[in-house]
Order: sequence, then structure tokens, then C-alpha cells
Amino acid sequence: MFTEEHWHTLERSRRFESIFELAMLISNAQSQGKAHLGEEKWDHVEQNFKSVYGRAKYLFCGTRAMRDQEYIDFLKEYKINFYDTHQDHFQYDELVEVAHGWVAGHLDISESLQLIPMTSTRNALLEFLQKNNDRRVRIHQQEYWNMTQLKHYSVNPVYFTEPIDISDGDCVIVTLPLHGIFELPDWTYELFDACDKKGVPVFIDCCWAWLQHNFNLRLNHECIDTVTCTLGKLFPIEGYRNGFKFVKRKNVAKYDMLYSSNRLGNRMLIDIMRRFPADHLVSKYKGKQKFWGEKLGLPVTHSVLNCHGADDLLWYSTHRVLANDGLNQKLFSIVPLLENHQMLVDYINEKDLVF
Repeated sequence: MFTEEHWHTLERSRRFESIFELAMLISNAQSQGKAHLGEEKWDHVEQNFKSVYGRAKYLFCGTRAMRDQEYIDFLKEYKINFYDTHQDHFQYDELVEVAHGWVAGHLDISESLQLIPMTSTRNALLEFLQKNNDRRVRIHQQEYWNMTQLKHYSVNPVYFTEPIDISDGDCVIVTLPLHGIFELPDWTYELFDACDKKGVPVFIDCCWAWLQHNFNLRLNHECIDTVTCTLGKLFPIEGYRNGFKFVKRKNVAKYDMLYSSNRLGNRMLIDIMRRFPADHLVSKYKGKQKFWGEKLGLPVTHSVLNCHGADDLLWYSTHRVLANDGLNQKLFSIVPLLENHQMLVDYINEKDLVF
């Protein structure tokens, strides 16, 4: 794992130097209010070299939603009537109708599962862990809910590699597509079958499903206990902490449907899903993803926001903060390139930048 001490001793390829040059350009533009800023303190850049340089060093590290201008304009212009929204006792039915239609191209939902509002995936995960506190937690090494995160909740999970590893007294947490590779693993349905036979409950997080090319997941297995759907990886709304989940219909009470969630957040989810279909970002940016993949000499991934990485770009690994967990380090985020596409293309053409 690269640390700050390695920065000045790295062997830098021509590609790395060019990517860093673009990172400096983007960070400088951010410092002058000419490029998108995020919601986190570290994502704001002051107008001095130290700040710009420091931001550029880590610009491509980590995962976050696209700050697409259409999404930003929608959120800036969005208006909501607090009182009417609070009084809307039919909101749940509307959320169910809109959300089912929105996920239809990505998730095949079993009749045994029912949609209910969700304050956050974290809360849903903690509920799942509490229900299954007598079971051993199993995760894959390329999992989003990784060893480091789960230990914060006093959970000590055990890795599985193949479905055959799962035992009767286990419960499984898995993100699909699998976070480390942004793909649906070839063992997915074998895992569901094994868990069906052994009575093992499964928690599935689908937060990256909407960023995938041609993603479809069949959720018609008895073992599936919870399926969480957040939009914070697609739209820049992570700070609202709102989503929805599918749970066993037989376990749903009136409280879960009507009183356990933020109706203001639900209203925004309904309206943003009505405005932008689930495949909107992929359809809009797949051409630009291909452009940057070819320009950088990196194969594109099934996720529209990433390319496969390479040894010379390990410093900029999307998952570098989880290197100690064994998470795949050869993924490169092209989110800043997509957000600033035209500015960067103009710069490359003017400077005849070589990768």
C-alpha cells in the first residue's frame, strides 16, 4: 500500500505523469469555482499551490457519485411543500409503484419480497446483523461491507471464496455487483442455491447496480432476507441518507410502510426516479467511458464510472484505502474525467498531451 512517504520515490510512467497533469488542471479549476465541488470538506480546494497539489495527488482515489450537471440543476431547482408532504398518507403506495418500475430493468423481484422505505443501508445492515447475532457472518474478500467496516460494529466476519464454503449456521452479506470487481460473480446463483438448501439468510446491497452495463439480478430465492437499494452512488444525494429495501413480505408491519422513514426524503426519491431512469447515467456516459479507456490505454469495466487499472496507476487505485483488506487495487475511477470531459479534451488537444 502506497503512503505519503512513497510519493516522491514512485517510478512514474508517461501515463501516470499525464493523468497527474490532468488532476492538477481539475484541482486548479476547482479552486477557482470552475469545476464541480463535492459535499465533503476535503473536496474543496483553496487557491494556492499547496492545496491544488495536495488535492491532485488523491483526486482519483475513492468511490463517489457523478456530479452530472443535469442532476445538479435538478437538485438546485427542486422545491418541496413540507406540510403537504408530511400529510401525504398515500406516499408509500406511490414510492412502491415508482421504485418497482425504476428497478425493473435491473432487478427481478420475487413476490415474497416487499418494498419498504429505508433511512440508510447501514441501518438495514445493522438490523440484519442483530436478527442473526447467533450466526457466523460470511463475506467475500472483494466485498464493500469489508472486514474493516464490520469490525466497527463488533462483528468479526469470515471470508468465503466459493458457495461450498457456506455452512448451516452462517449468514451472508454480499454487494452485487461485487464491489471489488464491479461485476456479478459467476458463483452468484450457486451461492443462492447453497443458502436455500442450508437455510442461510442473505443480505444483498445493490447500490452499484444502476452504474452497470446490462445488469440484471434474479431475486427469487428463499434465502434472500434483505435487498437494499440506495441511489447515493448514482446521484449526488448521499447526504440525504434515503433509499428503499426489499424484505420478506411476511415480516412487514404497518409501521415499516408508513411511519419508519423520512417522507421528505421519500418525496425526493420519487421525483428524481420519475425524472431520471435507472440507466440514464450509463446511456449518457458510455461513449465517454470508451473515449477515456482508449485514451488511457485501459480496458473499461462493467461499471460506467471505472476502467481497469494497471501497475503504474496503483497510487490512484479506487480502493487504495482498503488495500490492507485485500480489495482489488487495479481499478481506476474516471469520474473526475467524465465530469470535466470537454475542458480536458480541449487541454489535451491544445497541449498535444501524450499518455
